[in-house]
Amino acid sequence: MMELAVALVLLLAFLEWYFNFDFSLGIFYIFPVIVAAMVLKRWQVLVAAISCALVRGLFTPNETALEHTLRFCMATIAYTGCGLLVYQINFSQRLMLQHYARIRMEQKLRQKAEQQLRLLAESSPAAILTVGSSGEIIAANHAACTMFGVEEGSLISHPVRNYLPLLSDALALNPEIEHIRTSATTWARRSDGSVFPAATWFSIYGAREQRNLAAIVVDYSEEVRDRERSHFEQMVNYNRVLAGAVSHEIRNLCSAIAVVTSNLERRSPMVGDADFQALKSLVAGLSKLASFDLRTHARKTIAQVSVAALFDELHVIISQDWEDIGGVIHWQIHPDLTSIAADRSDLLQVLLNLAQNALRAVEDAPQRELTIEVSERDRQSVIQVRDSGVGVPNTELLFQPFHPGSEGAGLGLYVSRAIIRSFGGELHYLPVTTGCCFEIVIPFSSAMVVNQS
Repeated sequence: MMELAVALVLLLAFLEWYFNFDFSLGIFYIFPVIVAAMVLKRWQVLVAAISCALVRGLFTPNETALEHTLRFCMATIAYTGCGLLVYQINFSQRLMLQHYARIRMEQKLRQKAEQQLRLLAESSPAAILTVGSSGEIIAANHAACTMFGVEEGSLISHPVRNYLPLLSDALALNPEIEHIRTSATTWARRSDGSVFPAATWFSIYGAREQRNLAAIVVDYSEEVRDRERSHFEQMVNYNRVLAGAVSHEIRNLCSAIAVVTSNLERRSPMVGDADFQALKSLVAGLSKLASFDLRTHARKTIAQVSVAALFDELHVIISQDWEDIGGVIHWQIHPDLTSIAADRSDLLQVLLNLAQNALRAVEDAPQRELTIEVSERDRQSVIQVRDSGVGVPNTELLFQPFHPGSEGAGLGLYVSRAIIRSFGGELHYLPVTTGCCFEIVIPFSSAMVVNQS
């Protein structure tokens, strides 16, 4: 553009010099300024206008100085005005094109984001719902239709109360409350009337008549079944250990009674007494009953439990209780030990039992600390649970059931040791100068199968 503008100025100057017109070609000098204004800045347009005005003044010799000055000023003003007008038009056009290009790009990005969100919602295994202020479903993905047992798209305009009354009740909250975000577990209902447990995460946005609700719903029936099955298995295991402990104590009592009856037979004329013989029969029957093998021979496969996952879950469960009493938990986990050969839920239960015992032990102590150290030793996984409590006055009775002075039946450590032994490991007490320390030792194994006692 600049080359064209310079060429036009030179052409006009050559025509005026060569033909020596009686009239001025000054009006035509506007065109070079217009052409140059399309690429120049504002101050450069002014310079170009002044330059054209100077060139134009070279070919008007029969003028007074005042006329020359006035014509120069008028030409400069005219050229500058036209140049700036063209500059502004061109500048506005460029801005409009840039704005239009930005809008197009934003539209494309928005369309791409909407497509990704739509794909995410449709491919999500969780039900995603949007509920209007009237309580009717205004949007639902494929998983929602499947979860509630309806055909694709038929949830739209249905009252959400028919499926999730909780969401309808949430919309009925005080309209002055804005931006509610929460989660809840509730019972949901399918189209056939059957109910199932559901976990919901929902938020309410908007105000008054414009209040809408967006929710994510997950059917966790399978999780409930797995959890209850696990709880049942643990209950059966603990009951079996409890029954074994009770039968052991009964056998001890029966053995003592049998010794006493034998002594009485030798020292007194009660051999032929019917009541005495009945007593011996009762003791023998009770001893036989107590000797019944309560062990199940169901085989239990010990899997490799991730150390990181196990102790992350333990941290989540026990950390809040220790924070409530102002306690501190120290985690010392050997980085090379990645797994432990055990049953995950049972091992977690043992660790919880030891942590709860430690929590009770440090409640009245000036220093409330728990140290959980996980390491390996002689091809064995070693877990030490140490606290800074008052310690154990009589360590000989630690693992004995029903011993005097224990809380409850005194079966916590007895059951914990039985569980660890079912992994082929051992739970024992370690003498320490302050506090209390228990150590769990479990041998390494890649596919260990043991009989569950």
